[in-house]
Amino acid sequence: MKLPDLAGGFKLLREVDLNAIRQQAEEPVHVAVAGERGVGKSTLSGQLLSGPCMFEAGRIPPLSEYLLDDEMPLQRHSIVLLVLDATGEKHTREHEVFKGLRRRKIPVVVCYNRADLVQNQQAVLNGAQEWPGAEVAVIAATDRKSLQKVLAPAMLRACRGRELQLARRLPLLREPVSQKLIDDACFVNSAYSLTTGLAEINVFLDLPLNLADIVILTKNQALMAYKISLAMGLPSDWRETIPKLTAVVGSAFLWRQVARQLVGLIPAYGILPKIAVAYAGTYTVGQAIYQWCANGEKLKPERFKLLYTAALKRGREVAQTAVAKRKELRRLHK
Repeated sequence: MKLPDLAGGFKLLREVDLNAIRQQAEEPVHVAVAGERGVGKSTLSGQLLSGPCMFEAGRIPPLSEYLLDDEMPLQRHSIVLLVLDATGEKHTREHEVFKGLRRRKIPVVVCYNRADLVQNQQAVLNGAQEWPGAEVAVIAATDRKSLQKVLAPAMLRACRGRELQLARRLPLLREPVSQKLIDDACFVNSAYSLTTGLAEINVFLDLPLNLADIVILTKNQALMAYKISLAMGLPSDWRETIPKLTAVVGSAFLWRQVARQLVGLIPAYGILPKIAVAYAGTYTVGQAIYQWCANGEKLKPERFKLLYTAALKRGREVAQTAVAKRKELRRLHK
């Protein structure tokens, strides 16, 4: 009996409006980086435009830099990064600009730059209360890790539902958004495995999963893979991209070859190992797709197995937590 692979998962996506997802990812985004002279606007802009699948030279950048007194031609798809010098004490002009932006309902991320030079970090954090309705990021524009850890999440919170557009145009956000897509897909597949209970082992397949459930899980993985490719800036035409993605993972890799290893890892089947397999399989596919999109690296079988083994351990923890919460909810509703 033939197991569905990622290519089969993409065929199942015909019932999903891929063109709507594509159109959403291609909607315009404009990032306005505003602040006084010398606060690090250009450094921050450069960081936003560098990363995996670098911003292509010759294309119009999706961001512009402005001084506080400049008129910013903002539209409904704009977001403003209001850059402050964290070593300064007063930001009177910035507050005036901020109030005007809030009246126009423009998403704002207030960036306290050069925070690494401030001894009293708590004082900077306390200043976040001065910007009601804005996301606040305490950063060092020269420190990429701080930007990915603090600024990227703040921008995504400020523009909920527009993650694909932002990542597609700003390489700094591509890894955080891709990892979020992977985490979300892992959660969806784990939750599906929990709520359905995933039918008993099919002895003909020699898997702790039922064929019908594998179809749903694979479909979700395929949708995740396509969204990652969009976030990473690959061609948006799914007819061009999907064949390349299917070649990255290989035919029926997860549900036959890897799931069989579970037999030796878990002595007795039940809902826990089924959730763990769903989580680990989805995570492995997501990481393989991301690595290929980021640097063209197609993972070798041994690397797949290492990824899967590590993900399976995490999957067991997720399964135990999910089952425990479900039992607790049932107890409270009795």
